[in-house]
Amino acid sequence: MSKQMDRIIILLLVVFIVSCSKSLDIQLEPEVNLFLNNDTEQRIRLTQKDDVYVVLNKWLHENRSDWYVTSGRYPGGVYVKSGNYGIQVTEANVVIYSTTSNEPRAIYIQGIEKDELSRIRNFRK
Repeated sequence: MSKQMDRIIILLLVVFIVSCSKSLDIQLEPEVNLFLNNDTEQRIRLTQKDDVYVVLNKWLHENRSDWYVTSGRYPGGVYVKSGNYGIQVTEANVVIYSTTSNEPRAIYIQGIEKDELSRIRNFRK
C-alpha cells in the first residue's frame, strides 16, 4: 500500500474510534444507596455530605465524555443506585446500568486508572 493510503486508513480508524464514544451527563440524586460487592443485602445511604458521594459525583461531572456502549455483567466493585441508573465502580472500570426494568442492564463503560476512585472501591462502613 502507498503511504497516502495508509494515512487515509489511519484517519478513518481514528474517526471511527472517536465516533464510538458518547458523552453522558449523569448527576447523583441528593440521596443514593451504596451496595458493597461482598454484601448485597446491606444498603448504605449516602447524601451530598458524604465524602464518597462527593468524590463519585465530581468524577461523573469531570468524566462526561469517552463512554462506550457495553452490555453484560461486570464482577466486583461497589454499586451505587441513583434514580434510573446504577453506577458500578470496579478495579478497572466504571459501568453505568439502566435500572428501568426488573434487572439492571449495563449500557455504558469507561476505564479508570488504578488510583482513580480508590476511596469508593475501598469503601468500608
